[in-house]
Amino acid sequence: MVMKVICVKKTDTLKGNVTIQGSKNTVLPIMAATLLGSGVSVIYNCPMIEDVAVMCQLLECLKAKITMENHTLTIDTRNVQYAALPCSLTSKLRSSVLLLGPMLARWKKVELGVPGGCAIGLRPIDIHLQGFRKMNVDIDVQGDVVTGSTYYLQGGVIQLRFPSVGATENLIMTAVVAKGRTILRGVAKEPEIIELCNYLISMGALIEGVGTDILTIKGTGQLSSCDYCNTYDRIVAGTYLLAAVAIPSDIRLYGIDDIGYMKNIIHIVSDMGINVIKRDNYLSVQSFGKVSGGSFRTGIYPDFPTDLLPILITVLMQAEQVSRIEETIFENRLSIIRELAKLGATFDVLDRVVQTRCNYRLCGNTLVATDLRQGAALVIAGMMSEGKSFVTNTRYIARGYEDIVKDLQKLGANIEYV
Repeated sequence: MVMKVICVKKTDTLKGNVTIQGSKNTVLPIMAATLLGSGVSVIYNCPMIEDVAVMCQLLECLKAKITMENHTLTIDTRNVQYAALPCSLTSKLRSSVLLLGPMLARWKKVELGVPGGCAIGLRPIDIHLQGFRKMNVDIDVQGDVVTGSTYYLQGGVIQLRFPSVGATENLIMTAVVAKGRTILRGVAKEPEIIELCNYLISMGALIEGVGTDILTIKGTGQLSSCDYCNTYDRIVAGTYLLAAVAIPSDIRLYGIDDIGYMKNIIHIVSDMGINVIKRDNYLSVQSFGKVSGGSFRTGIYPDFPTDLLPILITVLMQAEQVSRIEETIFENRLSIIRELAKLGATFDVLDRVVQTRCNYRLCGNTLVATDLRQGAALVIAGMMSEGKSFVTNTRYIARGYEDIVKDLQKLGANIEYV
């Protein structure tokens, strides 16, 4: 499939309403978790994005019956069958790794091509593998394939050396059906983890310590399928909040029922110069487009999310002072700098620390998206630049944004597909 190029022109103001889509990072592990039950699961507010489509294809390889209509995803796992999952599919989706735990839980074996996704840095699955081995799984990577088997899953005490979100999700989904009790220490605490735990509890899992860095899980028999209403995508919401920092705005973001999951983002953008007010069913966002810079650092939740780093760097090009940004998670998150330089921006970079100059006069150019969030940041950069900018490789953006062009058009941006 050939993706269209996005043409962006300088946008003087943002004004209007947009509804924030369902969360990508929440729905993907929930989809994997449906394998733990035998029945029909209905997921509401499911984003219609490329990553969801690939996960659907992987589940269909296991003979799950899937339908999607009006953001409602139905997954029937009553007649699923074991199958090896090919690298041709898993290489398209980093979250394919989340099928390791549910497949081991259901069939006591797994063969899965190594996961792919965005080229934002090394993302080894050794923490996943170490945890599985402590749960009585013989698992390893052989070439481009992960293979694993077990006579039975055994609970135990597992200390994660780093709070990996994916490893936390995988081990939770394995522990809920393992024999005995599992204690997971040093786990990730992202909202996606909380949502997954609550979903599993609805299926009949026994989990204590949800929202903390220590989870205690008592294994049970096969769980029961159940429905789930997906939460909003805090990264998509953060994308539009950050755009409003750099461009004078008066916008409303609907679909954000609880700001608890994005308080860290709201705190940062408020300090940068915008006014965010929570109303009954939307966020009111107003700004004069004057960016207050400063010192910023990404980190594990509840610190500022690494996913929004490329957009933060982009917005800070318009700051009234020099700013410093440090990335602590992925070594290749700073690849956006090469593309922003095409617009006339310059930066001082040392290892994973970027120092911006201030008040750039940016001129449009042709920009190449190389990962999901970097691609979204380039769209925002085009809105901040004189003339026209063309963003190519938009398939990366489609992995996580239902239609970033349509959303921004609703807010008055000069943007279209060409």
